[in-house]
Amino acid sequence: MTKPIIYVFTGASGAGRKTLARKASHLMGWARVPSCTTRLPRIPHQPDGDYRYLALEQFTDWENEGRFVQTALIDGNKYGILREDLEQALNGEKDVCVVLNREGAEALKRLYGDRAVRIFIYTDKRTVQERLESKGFGYEVIESYLNRYSDEVTYRKACEHVFENVDVDKTAAHIRETLSRR
Repeated sequence: MTKPIIYVFTGASGAGRKTLARKASHLMGWARVPSCTTRLPRIPHQPDGDYRYLALEQFTDWENEGRFVQTALIDGNKYGILREDLEQALNGEKDVCVVLNREGAEALKRLYGDRAVRIFIYTDKRTVQERLESKGFGYEVIESYLNRYSDEVTYRKACEHVFENVDVDKTAAHIRETLSRR
C-alpha cells in the first residue's frame, strides 16, 4: 500500500487557496487538516472551518511543547499545523490536504519529501484586490495582501503544480484532471 500524499495548497494570498482546497478535497476525497491560528475569525459570529482559533497563550504553549509541524507569524498572528492532526490524517487511507504559506509549504516539503506535493494557486493582483473588496475586507488587510503579492508569486517556480485561478470551478476541475493522473 502506498503512503498518503500531502497536497499543500500554497500561493498568493487572496488567490482562492482555501476555496480551491475545499473543492479539490471534495472532488478527490482528500482529508483536510485545518490550521490553528491566533487571529480572530473575520466573521466573528460565523467562524470558518478552515481554522482552529486559539488564544495566543495556548498557541504559544503548544508551540513550546513542539506540538506543531510548522508555524508562521503573519501580520502579527500565529498560524500552524498540529502534528497530531496531520499524523492522524496520514494514518488513514486518504490523501491529505493543507493550506499553507511559502514557509509552511517548505517545512512540509523538508519533512515529508516527495510525499508533500505543492500546488501553487495564483491570480492577477487586480483580481486579488477585487475579491478581497467584494468580501468586505478592510483597507489594512487588502494592503497587506497586495504588499506580499510580488514576493509570494515568485514561489511558484519551486512548486510541483501551478494553477491560475480565474474561475474556481474550472480550476478545481483542472486540478482534479491533473492530479488524477498521478
